[in-house]
Amino acid sequence: MTAHHLVGLPYVADGDEAQVLDLTVPDGHPGARPVVVFIHGGAWREGSRRVWESSEGEDFAALRAVLLDRGWATVSVDYRLTDVAPMPAQLDDVQAALGWVHAHADRYGLDATRVAVIGDSAGGHLAQLVGTTRHERETGRVADSGGRCRIVAVVSYYGVSDLRRLVADRVAAGCGEGESGEASPEGRLLGVDPALPSSAAVADAASPLAHVSPAAAPTLLFHGKQDCLVPDAQSRRVAAALKRAGVPTEVVLVDGGHADPVFYTHPDLQQRALDFLGRHLEA
Repeated sequence: MTAHHLVGLPYVADGDEAQVLDLTVPDGHPGARPVVVFIHGGAWREGSRRVWESSEGEDFAALRAVLLDRGWATVSVDYRLTDVAPMPAQLDDVQAALGWVHAHADRYGLDATRVAVIGDSAGGHLAQLVGTTRHERETGRVADSGGRCRIVAVVSYYGVSDLRRLVADRVAAGCGEGESGEASPEGRLLGVDPALPSSAAVADAASPLAHVSPAAAPTLLFHGKQDCLVPDAQSRRVAAALKRAGVPTEVVLVDGGHADPVFYTHPDLQQRALDFLGRHLEA
């Protein structure tokens, strides 16, 4: 397979060095390509869009290859991390990247009406948040340009859905508290301890679970049953809420821990993602 691969494209004019994306458009497929946008994890404090292409320590590249073979364009996004800016900067950046896709769709042969968002861990949190807020138009939160991309599906790999109860879920799973409090990754994301009652409104505003409605995007959730960093209760809880709201939702629980390569390399799990995305991207 041949493809056009463009690296380090700024999606915000004169923006932060992190506000860039990579675009790959496969050759040999007629018409405008559906787009799969990847959001990396790293506890909102580290990570890079480049894991989507490199198998060093990760296996995202295995999944990306099958998506490109299907004829779908892929976009991988960097965003401002918590040492630069707290929430909602991360959501704003993803929305701005979606706005870039919309604005450049004709130039690169993309179909901005058929866009799916994939993320892992912290990126899964942001992907879910894009899906559950896709019809919200809060001033300063969701860019109008990003809203014009039609988000037709979300795939979250071991993503965070409920910031308030993340530590409690670890304790309930027998994993101990792990990092907690205002100095934890989620604390740095919000600037407060999400577990405190006084922080409930701030935590809920940034939690996909709190935004679930019948307008949310169809969602596929993968999660490891032995995940002690982000327990599978996070995906099970948001899946139940999405289903109650009538949103097409699937949850796949796998024997494995956080960021297990099996999520991306096992043929059955690859096919599960392809089938789900195909139903929505090719409808």
